[in-house]
Amino acid sequence: MANKCPKCHSDNTDTARFCSNCATSLTSAKTAIPFLTETLESPVRVVAPGTVFAGRYEILGQIGAGGMGEVYRALDKNLGRHVAIKILPAAFTEDKERIARFEREAKLLAVLNHPNIAAIHGLEESEGRRFFVLELAEGETLQARLDRGALAVDEALETCRQLAEGLEGAHEKGIIHRDLKPGNIMITPEGKVKILDFGLAKAYGGETTNIDIEKSPTITAQMTEPGVILGTAAYMSPEQARSRPVDKRIDIWAFGCVLFECLTGARAFYGETVSDTLAHILKGEPDWSKLPPDTPIRIRTLLRRCLEKDPRRRLHDIADARIETEESLSQPLAPEEVAIRRPVHAWVPGALLGGLILAVVATALITRHLKPAQSPAVGRFALKVEPGHWLDGMRVANKQPSRTALAIASDGSFIIYAAITENPGLQAKPQIYLRRMDQMEAAPVAGTEGGISPFLSPDNRWIGFWADGKLKKVPLNGGVPATLCDAPMPFGADWGPDNTIVFSSGRDLGLSRISGGGGKPEVLTVPDRASEYGHRLPHWLPDGRGVLFTIMRLKWDLQPRLALLDLKTRKWRVVMEDAAEGRCLGTEHLVFLRQGTLMVVAFNLGRLEVKDQPVPIVADVMQALNVPNSNSNTAAGQYSVSNSGWLAYVPGGIFPEEEDSLVRVDQKGDVQPVASFKASFVAPRFSPDGKRIAYQTYGKEWSVWVYDLNRGTASRLTGEGWVQYPIWTPDGKRLVFGWCASGPQNLYWENADGSSPMERLTTSENWQYPGSFTPDGSTLAFVEDYAETGEDIRLLDMKSRRMTPFLNSKANERCPEFSPDGRWLAYSSNESGRYEVCVRPSPGPGGRWQISKEGGDQPVWSKDGKQLFYRQAAQVWVADIRTERGFSAGKPRLLFEQRGLVGGYPIRGWDLWPDGQAFQMVKAGEGKPQPATEIILVQNWLEELKRLVPAGKK
Repeated sequence: MANKCPKCHSDNTDTARFCSNCATSLTSAKTAIPFLTETLESPVRVVAPGTVFAGRYEILGQIGAGGMGEVYRALDKNLGRHVAIKILPAAFTEDKERIARFEREAKLLAVLNHPNIAAIHGLEESEGRRFFVLELAEGETLQARLDRGALAVDEALETCRQLAEGLEGAHEKGIIHRDLKPGNIMITPEGKVKILDFGLAKAYGGETTNIDIEKSPTITAQMTEPGVILGTAAYMSPEQARSRPVDKRIDIWAFGCVLFECLTGARAFYGETVSDTLAHILKGEPDWSKLPPDTPIRIRTLLRRCLEKDPRRRLHDIADARIETEESLSQPLAPEEVAIRRPVHAWVPGALLGGLILAVVATALITRHLKPAQSPAVGRFALKVEPGHWLDGMRVANKQPSRTALAIASDGSFIIYAAITENPGLQAKPQIYLRRMDQMEAAPVAGTEGGISPFLSPDNRWIGFWADGKLKKVPLNGGVPATLCDAPMPFGADWGPDNTIVFSSGRDLGLSRISGGGGKPEVLTVPDRASEYGHRLPHWLPDGRGVLFTIMRLKWDLQPRLALLDLKTRKWRVVMEDAAEGRCLGTEHLVFLRQGTLMVVAFNLGRLEVKDQPVPIVADVMQALNVPNSNSNTAAGQYSVSNSGWLAYVPGGIFPEEEDSLVRVDQKGDVQPVASFKASFVAPRFSPDGKRIAYQTYGKEWSVWVYDLNRGTASRLTGEGWVQYPIWTPDGKRLVFGWCASGPQNLYWENADGSSPMERLTTSENWQYPGSFTPDGSTLAFVEDYAETGEDIRLLDMKSRRMTPFLNSKANERCPEFSPDGRWLAYSSNESGRYEVCVRPSPGPGGRWQISKEGGDQPVWSKDGKQLFYRQAAQVWVADIRTERGFSAGKPRLLFEQRGLVGGYPIRGWDLWPDGQAFQMVKAGEGKPQPATEIILVQNWLEELKRLVPAGKK
């Protein structure tokens, strides 16, 4: 006897517990599937339009209903905006499990602040009913759009690119959706994608799905049956269907299903019943022939990787899918892709003209004609570093690698990189990681704790790296590290074919060489101080005859030079202007970075000469240029090339121009804007009359500017060259600053109104920075940077231009500031191991008083000299000063802590407001670059290189 379904009236067997057509329970409500759509068995109580919830949300009409709630359009009368209200059905208000799920959805949505995810505005209760207020995503669902047919390829890719961005945002928060499908994706009238319904979402963690495949709803034409708590069948991954543990890869599977459906208009997996559909998912494959002919090859590959049944072989991260869709949208089809996709019938008529034999011959000839030359396909893949890590490890505030952080094996079988945790504690250290191409995860290399700047031996058996002021090496699979030599700072290293390592260990030093087994370094180059600041980033020529390296003309050089060192003559010559991080390839190509773009030029290995003009080949390669710190502005680039043809690089380009703000900060830490525009402000200083502010900008242009507070306008004072730290003369007529076109920076001054050219004040082989004047303007205290003793304080007699030392210890002394009466000089020193603010009598000799107690820098005096302010990281401190009977200082006290305020080095980067009640400071701009967490791998890249740029001839 048939068992008739109460919902669809289909006949079922006597023993069936659920309808084979719609999955409605055929037993009593007490034995119904607990996670099946409750609305099939519980009528939805529609809230009447005009009903007001919580005194402010007026219901305008119902949008829909599902197992976890009724959804209404409502008007938020307080804010005058339309919102979506999701109300827990009245029948479930006493169900603790459903209330918990409802509240969990609200908490998850609150975490997911992303433009491609419908946001939550609040969780509230009215008359005993729980509801939350959601962003009202206007438009139509992707399902409604697909009901009209497949999307054009570009439209499909753009839709799924945004979908991937939204999922990436969720996954970065540790949340998986678990029910991604076209019905849960809204497309706004402006084309913006919004992911809806995170009611089934869950934080990462191993779990089983606890779902019987026979209890999933039948696949209907619209596939919109709500309420299946762990995924809708047509988009369910194999591990979900098998009740296996799940993770974010189930969303990647569903993404692949959605992308396939967008391109074809058909579901990737389809069956007449739930069982048929799940069988197709578990055993079958999508009909790949349905993909449009103009589907890019990389998208076809992406689909197959997303729809791998074994989650271990599936695409590992949704960010990889986002990259592939972005690149497919931005890069046109290659000629070989178009040729491969020409229909076979294009050559059939000619083949039929001569009978069977002629047909075979014609087929062979025409196929050969149409088919491109056989060469390995170029494939691109995205590799994520370990979760919670970012590349490099120098603890740069912007988390952008300042040293080359990766290297790929010569045979392309593995990659190594240096990484550190995103939120490192005081004990956190970087480490080298090894990622083999045939493995899904990277592993830390034992013995490389604290290591950065990795490089490989030519036989790939050793990893060289820098740690703790030493150049070290360790076996590839880890072990006890061996110290090769001292190296104060890492500025590049490369292991040559003769088992020697060329390296640079200081920002203003040349190149040295050491045996791969260690020993005493041999100096190879010494920078020409007239035109060169330092040599760095060495890379061997393939035959070992010479070394390419980068010349920095200045501390902060946005257009460094690429040079070639002849190891026989020990002479070098510039081979390319505006170039850094050059590598000579065995294909007779020279590749290098120029402003974050990977360039290539033919290179004659016989004569070691550049042929023709360089051309760009890969855009947006991360390079440490324009970084707001001279130790980090290294020009190092994040790329590596293997002999076997692999390219590995990190996207990101150069550091963008800063958009900081001039702000007034009172002694409570309250911030108010001063100028209406943003720029890369450095070291703002008030004119003596308090009407103007001088400051420096950096980046693509280093200039001194003067901002008129009354007019609200800024005028540029200096032109070409490198300029730093302007200060006013006491009469307000001139500005003194450090300047150079090349070589070391010395002191210059210029009329503040620009009415006269710059005039040189000092001549030195060392870098100099102005500090402050005595009140009468007769003496200038400044900082000079010596190779032997570091930063020292010197005095310049403005009449005779004679320079005399004030402090020249082995410690660094900086930020000299005369007191208002000229009797005392405040400064900061790291003599104790950290910077502390100190005071000495001027011009001396005399005692020394330490003002700060737990670190301090950048002192500035109050107008009456009775207080001394200083900074300690994000904090501003003050100490009371008494000078009536000698010198004494009170206990420092904290004024405020305000993060995001830019500091100064080695001259103070703030000033006291003319009224003495506030400070002129710089507030860092928002929207800094994201941490570097992704490496792009390009397989068979050398084939593409040879095709685009023919090699030089011997």
